[in-house]
Amino acid sequence: MRTLPWPLADDEISAVHRRLRRDFCKWDIFHRGQSNLLPDVIVLSEQEHALLVQAAREVWLALRELEARAIEAAPVLMALGVPEALVPLLQESGPISPRISRCDFHLAAGGQWLISEFNEDGPGGYAEAHGLGEVLTSDWGERFPGLAAAGDLRRALVDTLKPYQRIGLVYPTAYTEDLQQIALIADWLRAASVDAVTGSPANLVFKDNQAFIFDEAIDALFRYYPGDWIAELPNLDTWAQAARSLPMVNNLPSLAAQSKRFYAAAGHHGLSLSESSLATLARWLPPSHYLEPELKERLIAERTQWVIKSAFGRMGDTVRLGIAHNPQAWEEAINRALADSEPHAVQARFDAAPMWFSSGLGYATIGLFLVDGHFAGYYSRVSPYPLINYDACHVATLVETTGTTG
Repeated sequence: MRTLPWPLADDEISAVHRRLRRDFCKWDIFHRGQSNLLPDVIVLSEQEHALLVQAAREVWLALRELEARAIEAAPVLMALGVPEALVPLLQESGPISPRISRCDFHLAAGGQWLISEFNEDGPGGYAEAHGLGEVLTSDWGERFPGLAAAGDLRRALVDTLKPYQRIGLVYPTAYTEDLQQIALIADWLRAASVDAVTGSPANLVFKDNQAFIFDEAIDALFRYYPGDWIAELPNLDTWAQAARSLPMVNNLPSLAAQSKRFYAAAGHHGLSLSESSLATLARWLPPSHYLEPELKERLIAERTQWVIKSAFGRMGDTVRLGIAHNPQAWEEAINRALADSEPHAVQARFDAAPMWFSSGLGYATIGLFLVDGHFAGYYSRVSPYPLINYDACHVATLVETTGTTG
């Protein structure tokens, strides 16, 4: 893995930005006065690309086995942090539904690849994953010889949804950063002659067993709305009907796998998994545990070795690294997490390998989109410190083609 600055002049970089805004609904290019698109690419060798794709597939399959065991027992779902009102909805045997996932790979300092987590409950980053690589390789491909944007997230998504013909896309309508994701997907669907209607999850209704958003009948639902928020919706009964009868991307059982506690569930509850799944999860995921009072003294003594995460934190907003806290602050962080109404997990910390970018030293996470468990594209981010959160910048990931070196 290596980095490569964009071989583009300032006016050419501005042209990249304009195309992303116009054609890929990437409206929030600037964050706090700075571009959140790094003018660099991460380059993977063909061998690295193949390794990550295969690993992501194997872990995804193991997690599906764990998910099937977890949703069988209401106490397990409650322990994962699933709101009580949603537990029956997760256990509904609804229609088979497509699943879009994104996993985050990190290269540890010792050269080992590790997955910090999967995002299973409405992963974002479509413009950055597909649009950034598309613009660089289609408009400026001669500047990046021997490199290609792997995967085709647009095609994978459209091919998955096209059989339904009439898609409802729901999202938190108060957030423009979510609107731009939905606007792009709606554009892709309409270009493929698939009807797409957008709205709030509160706009979903059923009339004579037919689902509608506003007055538009829909055959399937694309949910870009946090699953744990559904418990607070005024039309929760409607969502219960949707769980039973409406194909949904992603369906509600994905909320179990979204919990940061999910990776500790098998060991904590004694869930039965195949030997191959156990070995796969142990190989690629750092050890994790439920945060409970009996762990407190160990976490204090081993402060630099652990990370705290709330069950449904987003964009790193609740992640706390012991190594970044002094002993007193770390103990206070543990106490706050234990007192919180939302349960937390602790995950073993690893030293990520830094990389040089044009802006300086940074830490990268290589995100892989999977559609029904099959690779569809890269979504990578870079932070100046070893925590990827809402301040991270987006960076294109390209793969060397046969015969290239470097």
